[in-house]
Amino acid sequence: MAATIPSSVFAAEPAESRTKPDSMGGYSISSTVGNYFPDGPGQRDINLLYGIKVGHETIGKSVTENLGVEGTLNYFSTRTKTDAGNTTGYLFRLDATYPFPIKKKWIPFLAVGAGGIFTDSSPNAKKNFLLNYGGGVKYFFENYLALRVDARQLGIFENSSFRKSHEISMGISYYFGKERVKKPVPPPPPEKKKILLPEDAPAKIEEVTKPAVTDKAENVATIAATAIDVMASNVEAPVTPVVTNQVLRKYSVEFGSTSSSIKPNYFKQLKEIADTLKASSDISAQIVGHTDLVGKLEADIRLSEQREQSVRGSLIKLGVKPEQISITEDEPEKQSDANATIEKGQKNRRLDILVVKIDAATRVRAEQELQFKTERKEIERMQVETLARTRIKATVSLQEASGALPVDSDSTLAFEIANKGLDTEEFLLTLVAPKELDGFLTRANRPDEKITLLQLAPGESFKGSVLFRIPTGMVDGQRTTLTVRAVSTKFNDVIFQKDSLVISSAPLLKVVAKLARREVSPGEKLRYRVTVQNAGSLAARDLSVRLQLPSQIDFIGTPDVPLSKEANGMIVFKVDTIESGKLAEINIDLKIREESAIGQELLWNVEVVEGSLQRRAKSTERASVVKAK
Repeated sequence: MAATIPSSVFAAEPAESRTKPDSMGGYSISSTVGNYFPDGPGQRDINLLYGIKVGHETIGKSVTENLGVEGTLNYFSTRTKTDAGNTTGYLFRLDATYPFPIKKKWIPFLAVGAGGIFTDSSPNAKKNFLLNYGGGVKYFFENYLALRVDARQLGIFENSSFRKSHEISMGISYYFGKERVKKPVPPPPPEKKKILLPEDAPAKIEEVTKPAVTDKAENVATIAATAIDVMASNVEAPVTPVVTNQVLRKYSVEFGSTSSSIKPNYFKQLKEIADTLKASSDISAQIVGHTDLVGKLEADIRLSEQREQSVRGSLIKLGVKPEQISITEDEPEKQSDANATIEKGQKNRRLDILVVKIDAATRVRAEQELQFKTERKEIERMQVETLARTRIKATVSLQEASGALPVDSDSTLAFEIANKGLDTEEFLLTLVAPKELDGFLTRANRPDEKITLLQLAPGESFKGSVLFRIPTGMVDGQRTTLTVRAVSTKFNDVIFQKDSLVISSAPLLKVVAKLARREVSPGEKLRYRVTVQNAGSLAARDLSVRLQLPSQIDFIGTPDVPLSKEANGMIVFKVDTIESGKLAEINIDLKIREESAIGQELLWNVEVVEGSLQRRAKSTERASVVKAK
């Protein structure tokens, strides 16, 4: 385009830049329509002119820095008044432009350039060279969109002669890359003495000797610092506003040569400063430290920082809010041997306290900058943390149990943890398992030493054991998951773990007692059978079968197993072992008493108890009835 507008937005517009436009120039494209006024023989009518313009311009801080270039292609069609012949043509040129902004939305410009004109009129076609000069003006609706008006005087060389023509056009210019720029309009700051906000105070930089990093185990802090630099370079920092606050009063506090203690004669002064700050939240204090270069720079800066913190701490103890206090440091003042007098050295061993009134607009900008810095630090912290997390790598392997594990027995599973990262890592080890298993982790070669904290160098591995006991209360086939978990001590959500499924093995007993017949008669002898079955996957041992006979029956004896009688009439039989899936039968000879009532139902109670595990099974039978002989 012939003229393009600056895209920067000036929130607080100083006097010397009040004529700055809304756009600082750039690439643009324009569409125009107008009239072409041909001159010379032919007496042609005036007809429409259609054009497109592409350009680029720069608007600097001074008039000598403004310059642009623009290419134009126009199409026109004219008709002669005499013979009604049509003439069409193309006009192309390249112009140098000179914009000179007069207001933020208005930019007039001058233009001069050269080009050519091509016309096609029956029966001849012509190509001629031209020169042009003229100007125009642009009015900006937005920083990327402007209305433009152009006027040009054309000088056309044709058949060794020179004739003049001119054109007038109007159009719309569009500037690339400007459409997303927003224009805040804060009030202009008052013309006061300029100081720095607390957040604008220059940061103190202290060189720190970093420990050497080996090729094998690279220091995480070094990598993290690199990540911060890379990330910070991609974060667009806000433009620091020019703060024009009012300095209400300046105080000075002097210190001893190597001391950071506040002298008692300054206590009253600090109390006065604190009372002023507590009276209004629009007032703040800026502590400015001074040092000299008589001693070592590092020691002087460290001492100056101690003095600044001493004054800051005193003001906070007196009730001042920490956010009302900022600290900055002047450049060290070097003293030559000739001028390093006691008086000048004392002057440099001081702090200045500026009591400043902050206006509302400045406070808003300060809060915005503080928010930005806080968010940037959080982004940097997350970036560092993410990088550190990715460097922690480990594997956990855990042995699978070989088959079902018997209840009431100790068991062991082997596990291994390996550090696959590039740094030495520390892990918290835990066993996740039901409490009743009473499990814990040990070293593989030292089962009596429990292990909960583990440090591994890069590539190092640790072998351990999981010790636990299957409780007697677990039923046969019950499934339980054991998990060995390693948690990073740096980040408690960086977890490596491995599971192992444990299945319990136990006896599963069932007892059934029945008479040989359902109906019995008084005085009749018969045989009673007790069946004990083990449906579990573990053998049952040392079993006691307890039988409570009905009152209508007398016990005669048993041919199968030894028995004993208890005082309450309970008969107890002993069985050594019933293997998994097997059963045991006990036959008992009985007699129905003569006095048994006809139609009476006989009730049988039987219970089996496994000795070591105390597994029980009961059965009650009501299947026998006394009938008449």
